[in-house]
Amino acid sequence: MIAANREGGLQTSPTEDLSPRELDWLKPPVLELIKRPIRRLLYSPYVRLANPLLARRYGRHISFPVDLWLEGQRGNDYEAHRRRLNRFISLRNKKILVAGCGAGRDLASWLPYAPKLVVGIDCLNYASAWDRSVTHYRSKYPGSKVEFLQDDLQHLDVFENGNFDVIGSDAVLEHVTNLSAVAHEFVRLLRPGGVVYATFGPLWYSWQGDHYSGWDGLANGYNHLIMDPTSYERYFELGTFGSHPELEEGRSWTTYRLFSYLRPTDYVETLSKAGLERQFIGVFIEPNAVRCLRKYESLRSMLLKNNNERDLVIGGMTIIYRKPLA
Repeated sequence: MIAANREGGLQTSPTEDLSPRELDWLKPPVLELIKRPIRRLLYSPYVRLANPLLARRYGRHISFPVDLWLEGQRGNDYEAHRRRLNRFISLRNKKILVAGCGAGRDLASWLPYAPKLVVGIDCLNYASAWDRSVTHYRSKYPGSKVEFLQDDLQHLDVFENGNFDVIGSDAVLEHVTNLSAVAHEFVRLLRPGGVVYATFGPLWYSWQGDHYSGWDGLANGYNHLIMDPTSYERYFELGTFGSHPELEEGRSWTTYRLFSYLRPTDYVETLSKAGLERQFIGVFIEPNAVRCLRKYESLRSMLLKNNNERDLVIGGMTIIYRKPLA
């Protein structure tokens, strides 16, 4: 899922249809369906235990309030995020904009909450996947209207002010190249009292923040921060450590410089300056970052010359912000 601005290296309206052949989320494997309730059963007590321990360890490095600390991806699944958001604002019969929807996978976790309308938007073209998704979702969730649109998150002029109750995104904000412009557009599109939800990462200054470095070993996860441009380009071009969908996505994002290059505090400050009010902030500590900094002391010393520990180990964030009523 990519969100670029009009000044970025990637065209915001490419004509090529990038739809994958298989839309596996339309009919999840049986094993995945079994895992979901198990995750909920096991992760809830784990999160309750880990949260205070992580808060004591890392809270002193944070300049903004954190409501939930996670270690890695345990408890960071989309189902958990939807349940939490639904406690802040009931999603039933609401109008939802899914920003950076990619081929349409995200909608599978929104529609069970019976919203009135879900609009998925992405700057890339997934037309055939969207067509197939609309047919499937309309059959499975006839009470919810489903639409897709290719457009730029900074300039959603097709929608009127206050058109949506909820704007949600997953794995997008770390790729937005002008977060301030996007945040202001979100404020315009939300009705008073409406909510912005997002989960995003890896963050640029953390381990594997370029979505590429570190696939070839723990010590290389910060190569995007420590290598000079020539060495990094050579490392990037070699690409000798196999093939994986996420690795290929990392190559694309790095090639087109589709990163926000922001630190955790920058996200919080940008959203607040746009006029949104904080409701919830969660951060997750990247275990590979912790292991890397602990194991390679010389690398840690090098990184701490220009960065603080907080930015190096926070792998991602979850936010819920509300547009004021007045």
